[in-house]
Amino acid sequence: MSILADLIHADHDEPIPTRVLVVVAHPDDIDFGAAGTVAAFVDHGVEVVYGLVTDGDAGEPAEYSAPELKKIRHAEQEAAGRLLGVEEVHWLGFRDGALVADLDLRRAVSRLIRQVRPDLVITQSPIRDLDRIYASHPDHLAVGEAVTAAVYPDARNARSFPELLEEGHQPHCVPRLWLMASTEVDTHVDITATIDRKIEALLAHHSQNDQRADALPGMITEWASANADRAGTPCCCVESFRSVNTE
Repeated sequence: MSILADLIHADHDEPIPTRVLVVVAHPDDIDFGAAGTVAAFVDHGVEVVYGLVTDGDAGEPAEYSAPELKKIRHAEQEAAGRLLGVEEVHWLGFRDGALVADLDLRRAVSRLIRQVRPDLVITQSPIRDLDRIYASHPDHLAVGEAVTAAVYPDARNARSFPELLEEGHQPHCVPRLWLMASTEVDTHVDITATIDRKIEALLAHHSQNDQRADALPGMITEWASANADRAGTPCCCVESFRSVNTE
C-alpha cells in the first residue's frame, strides 16, 4: 500500500482504501472521470466495485432501440471494467435522462453501500460547473446529490429506510467520499502508469467513442496533463477529486 500512497497527492491526510465503490449515472462516466485511479487502486490490491444508476439507453446512437442500446452499453461497461480489473458491476435500473435525487434513488444507493460496505465512495459532483457543462449533465448532478445523501446520513443510519434492515442490510459508515469533476479539487492521483488503460477502457465503449477513436487518446492525455499542471505535482498525468471526510 505504500506505493499506492505515493500516487495520491493531497494537502491533507488521505487514508488508503481497501474497498472502493464507484457510483455514476451512465456507462462510460467512470472511465472518463476515474478509470486511471481505478486501475491504480486495483493494481495495488484495492477491491473496486461499480454501481451504474442508469443503463445509458436514452443516448446515441439513435439507430438502436432502447432495449438494444441497453444490452450494448451493459456489455461495453463490463468489458471496460474488466480491462481495469473490475469484475463486480451493479445496475440500478433507473430511467436514463430522468434522474432526480429523490428518496427512491437514495434508497437504492444506500442499499448498494450497505451491500458492498466500502471505505471510499467515488461519485459525480452534485454542484453544477458552468465552465464544464458536459460534466454537469442533470443526471450527473442528481447522482452526486443522491450518493452524497446516501453516504451521509442514509447508509449509516438505521432509521433511514427501515425496509433495508428488513432485507438484511445493516447500516454502514463510509468514512470518505471523492467527487469527480468538482468545482474545487484537493486530491490528485498520479495516473501516469495507467493512462493507457484508461484510454483503452474508454475505447471499449464502441457505441459512444468509435467516431472519435482517433482523437480521444490525445484529448484524454491533454486533460490529464492539464490536471497535473493545475495540481502543481511532478506527475505527467493526474485525475483530480474533491475529498470529503464523512467520519
